[in-house]
Amino acid sequence: MARELVQVISPASGDLESADHSSHSAEPFPNFYIFVGAVAVVIVLMIVIILCWKLFKTEEVMKDLKQSKAQQASQELWSGNLRTVNYFDFQTLKKATRNFNSAYFLGRGGFGPVYRGKLPDGRLVAIKKLSLGKSLQGESEFVSEVRMITSIQHKNLVQLLGCCVDGPQRLLVYEYMKNRSLDLIVNGKSNQCLDWNTRFQIILGIARGLQYLHEDSQLRIVHRDIKASNILLDDKFQPRIGDFGLARFFPEDQAYLSTTFAGTLGYTAPEYAIRGELSEKADIYSFGVLVLEIISCRKNTDLNLPTEMQYLPEYAWRLHERSRVKEIVDPRLQHGNGTIARDIMLVIHVAFLCLQPHANLRPPMSQIVAMLTCKVSPVGSPLRPTFLERRRRLDENLSWDTISEAFPSIITTMSNESPPTPS
Repeated sequence: MARELVQVISPASGDLESADHSSHSAEPFPNFYIFVGAVAVVIVLMIVIILCWKLFKTEEVMKDLKQSKAQQASQELWSGNLRTVNYFDFQTLKKATRNFNSAYFLGRGGFGPVYRGKLPDGRLVAIKKLSLGKSLQGESEFVSEVRMITSIQHKNLVQLLGCCVDGPQRLLVYEYMKNRSLDLIVNGKSNQCLDWNTRFQIILGIARGLQYLHEDSQLRIVHRDIKASNILLDDKFQPRIGDFGLARFFPEDQAYLSTTFAGTLGYTAPEYAIRGELSEKADIYSFGVLVLEIISCRKNTDLNLPTEMQYLPEYAWRLHERSRVKEIVDPRLQHGNGTIARDIMLVIHVAFLCLQPHANLRPPMSQIVAMLTCKVSPVGSPLRPTFLERRRRLDENLSWDTISEAFPSIITTMSNESPPTPS
């Protein structure tokens, strides 16, 4: 009986040993999967860390590259003839403007804000400060303006007194113009009313400054941003052309440069605004718009006016076609004698010649100065400037191709058909 019991129990114990052996043999498999998973996680983390490190290093490299370019640009300031530029300490300029106090704010250009300051020797200056957020573009404009203004000198160009390069700070110091900028008068922000002689003096001075840039300086220069806010007036209302941040040196052997548009719409020649064809004739077009602003004492674009009056050159030409162009003249000038009226009409005629639709029909600045000073008579009648119809601009979505049809390239025009000659 006992022997049978032993025999019965023995198989059971054998089964237990077999089951125990099976369980021990199955344990390594979960551990293996856990190990593999842990290794995979570690690998993924390493990849992420490497990618983040590379990204960080790339940003560091780009930052170093920008700093390198900035340092290179700063070094250019003191190379060659730029070594003659006076250097101002940043703390001196900061104190002169009382930490760039808003009460000393004069205006803002493409370069950055401009402040009035008083130096320790008592001189009043205009301090133009680079907008730090503009980065390399602002740095490039800073170097461009310093290089440009130190290579030219004329009584109708603003005079650079010096600059400041202190760490990230970039500042230009100009002579202070007591009557500030022309746009304050044109936009009606000043109580001053200029008589015709003063306005003509401003027009002629701007023309002579542009003649110097285009024809008389050692380097042919296109300003690219002739407008009322860039014309400064001294205590005698003599004009000075300022803000050379967008100016370009122009090759003597080229009719025009193909470049990206930069400037102020409303003053911009159509061939430059639409196709990027830049020449000194773009400045001449801007000068024509500016002359009409000075005569009428209003902005070239004013959307608060009736539709046909909103864009000054277009409105002036429509009045010219109706023999009513005198209506654009500032009413405060219309009480003068007959000689003044004839002079005003002559200057309006010159302005229309500057607004010709084809760049090659616009007279050079030397001829414009001669016409303004009555050394030569205006030749021929101006052609109708090319304008986009306002109704089409309001009612249709025009593509650039459609717009370009209204402003044919001067090269295409010259090759396909000769532009009409003024009679």
